[in-house]
Amino acid sequence: MTDSKLAVSIVKKTLVQSYRAKVYQLLEGHSNISIAAKFINLLLIILIITNVIAAIFESESTYHQQYLFEFALFEFISLSIFCAEYLLRLWCCVEAEEYAHLPKSKARLQYVFTPLALIDLIAILPFIIAMFFSIDLRSLRLIRVLRLLKLTHYFKGFNIFITVITKEFKSITAAMMVMLFLIIIAASLMHAIEGKIQPETFGSILRALWWSVVTMTTVGYGDVVPITAIGKVIATLIMLIGVGLVALPAGMLAARFGEELRERKENLDSQIRDALTDGYIDQKEYQDLAKLADKLEIDPEDFKRSITLLKQGKHHKKCPHCGK
Repeated sequence: MTDSKLAVSIVKKTLVQSYRAKVYQLLEGHSNISIAAKFINLLLIILIITNVIAAIFESESTYHQQYLFEFALFEFISLSIFCAEYLLRLWCCVEAEEYAHLPKSKARLQYVFTPLALIDLIAILPFIIAMFFSIDLRSLRLIRVLRLLKLTHYFKGFNIFITVITKEFKSITAAMMVMLFLIIIAASLMHAIEGKIQPETFGSILRALWWSVVTMTTVGYGDVVPITAIGKVIATLIMLIGVGLVALPAGMLAARFGEELRERKENLDSQIRDALTDGYIDQKEYQDLAKLADKLEIDPEDFKRSITLLKQGKHHKKCPHCGK
């Protein structure tokens, strides 16, 4: 009887693991995911976008009053789907390679605090708040619009962007701090020069900050302008400095994007060369390389092209001893 119960328990555990692995592949599948996984991902993308569109239109009082029931029904359906998705991701996250060495409870706890899991939590936050507090969901419209962040699950370019921002965070912070210092200095100068002549706009450093910001960022609305000769000269210098300074973070990000893509490509090419040491790539090696390419967010076509080019380069390589 004990052996029978043990066998049943093992079968149940195996089935649970099998279903959990399937759910993980459907929600977190890689480049070789099935048609069903692609279909589910597409539906979730459409649901996220339509949620944001609904929140935008609902902010118009005319539409809100006219389609009150429809908006409420759509919000309820959306929240139900997002809650189910969040719970399923929490359940199957233990199938991820990075959590393989951890107990299931600890793995799930770590997953809850990952950026993507926190974004998923934001998506269902209106429902959680409404469960404990009597509140009009319209006041939580900003949270509903933030569901756009859930698209980071499906568009991998976001991950590259986050990686680049993380690596260049110190440099970008330094550039922003320099810009902030110059904005304050510019506001102080204009207050000293134009303060008595235009007290309403430059009467204090706080009032002059608006002009300083829009001028330094080269927006220049024209609602506040200096009228003295010295003020105009100072404003000209500030605008010239702003042109170069505001472009600095953009240049940093562009350069880092290029470096990041090149490093990822070189990493993949290095692994492909290692796999080609015996002259060919077997099925297991190809699957491992495909997973690495997907992890590095390299396009499958670029991945195949790299293999082809490196194979051709290896075949045309001359022997260092005989020259053949």
